[in-house]
Amino acid sequence: MPELVVKMFGNIIFYLKIFYWTNYFKRHCRKFGSGMKITGRVVFSGGGKISCGEDLLLRSNRFDPVKIHVGSNASLSLGNKVFLNNRVNISCSEKIEIGTHVDIADECLIIDNDFHGVGDKLPKKAPIIIEDDVWLATRVIVLKGVTIGKGSVIGAGSVVAKSIPPNSFAAGVPAKVIRPI
Repeated sequence: MPELVVKMFGNIIFYLKIFYWTNYFKRHCRKFGSGMKITGRVVFSGGGKISCGEDLLLRSNRFDPVKIHVGSNASLSLGNKVFLNNRVNISCSEKIEIGTHVDIADECLIIDNDFHGVGDKLPKKAPIIIEDDVWLATRVIVLKGVTIGKGSVIGAGSVVAKSIPPNSFAAGVPAKVIRPI
């Protein structure tokens, strides 16, 4: 009997954390759909707002938080059924669109800007579009100005510096299409 009480108490704590972090996340959204589930702390900066679709799942915790920077005039859009795993880092200075049913694995970096220029030059920035049904494997880096086509898979550790066509498996540094899917 005591084991059952401990298990029930653990479940209550788990769901209270999800309730708290989901509502915390919603405060940073311009709009959001139903079914959102945020499992832990998310670090926000930049003051901009996020648009989220239905059934967003974001796995984060105190030691491996997801980090999201949205500049005040920037646009970050997450489609329906998007999954972000631990330590995903998104930096949006202009525009990032993530489509429906996109899975983003641990420690991915998605960045639409260079953060700083060299010498007197201003930093460069360009929008990123990740179309529907895309999977970014662990530690993928997606750089400014890239479109990843619908149904594509990007292999672990890849650096996507140029656009990837739909239904492709791409990998490497820089990422290149290995084969169609």
